[in-house]
Amino acid sequence: LSVYYVTLPSDSTSVMDEKDKTTEKVNGESEKENTSQTETKDKAKDLQDEINQKKETELNSSSEVIANKDSEEQEKQEALSTMDEVKEQQQLQEQIKNALAKEKLNAAVEIKDTTCTITIFDTKEDKKTAASVMKIASDIVNQKYLIEVSFK
Repeated sequence: LSVYYVTLPSDSTSVMDEKDKTTEKVNGESEKENTSQTETKDKAKDLQDEINQKKETELNSSSEVIANKDSEEQEKQEALSTMDEVKEQQQLQEQIKNALAKEKLNAAVEIKDTTCTITIFDTKEDKKTAASVMKIASDIVNQKYLIEVSFK
């Protein structure tokens, strides 16, 4: 089993240090920080919403197969299996997201096939944070998925 540490350039969003967040309002800096924090939280929420919508689409298509009178028994069994898997993935995604939120990390989590992709927002990109995120996620998924961490 291998673990990969994936990073992306952080130039797509601005990343702030903790000391920058606590500075007093000087020449509008505080307003810029609040705007930037809000933007990254919105981006994280938008990404997570997009991921959740994909899962809902999978569930709906499986439900349609089950509800269809013309579907064969094997198709219905596969659809039920897919639904169970998608629901389990949704629960794991939520558990990881909540665990990371407790660590004050703004993240979006997607589990697809055999990979758990975690995108961290508004946190400086470093190995220590990535290792911490991987440990948290690994404890939750019990080595069932390959974990990838990226920073934006």
